[in-house]
Amino acid sequence: MLDRMVEKARQQEVFSREDTPTERRVLAAFLYHADLSYRRIEPFVDRSYEAIRQWFHRLEHFFEPDCRARQEVAVDETKIEIDGIKHYVWAAVNCETLEVLSVEVSPGRSSLDALLFLKDVLERCRGRPLVRADRGPWYDWPLERLDYEYERETWGNRSLIEAWFGIFKYRTRRFYHRFPFRSTASSTRSWLTAFAALHDAAL
Repeated sequence: MLDRMVEKARQQEVFSREDTPTERRVLAAFLYHADLSYRRIEPFVDRSYEAIRQWFHRLEHFFEPDCRARQEVAVDETKIEIDGIKHYVWAAVNCETLEVLSVEVSPGRSSLDALLFLKDVLERCRGRPLVRADRGPWYDWPLERLDYEYERETWGNRSLIEAWFGIFKYRTRRFYHRFPFRSTASSTRSWLTAFAALHDAAL
């Protein structure tokens, strides 16, 4: 995956100059999401905290999964704290490959939040996949409105998304399921997107 990202970064001219090799910039982005802080990455790439942060934000879109045919997707959400305020993390996985298709962060858990998330998930799927969701009432109206085949269950293939959330919570346990001071929904989503990409790369 690193090689593919380096090649894409060069093709798209993400960085206008090669004063720092693209390979090093891509590696720094992955190291940050493999449990190292920006500060701890500095000695590995011999660049500043701020440079590493900017590299990641320029590469961030490469962590998004490609649009392709998918048969079944499972969706779910969980609570987290960002800078002391409750938020929700939404996630969807491909039931056949366990690939994470989408992650999102919202301050609430309304039907509108669910609709916006489901639309993003389905835009990453060619065809009309079966959607598996739990019985949370916030999914009722969105699933009917989108007119996709769906199943409401708390077991079976839908449990695959709970397995991914188990991995996510194991990782966030290091900071007590609370994202650091001055984190935002946007920065948390960026972190989640890259964390999901690392998960997918390991499949």
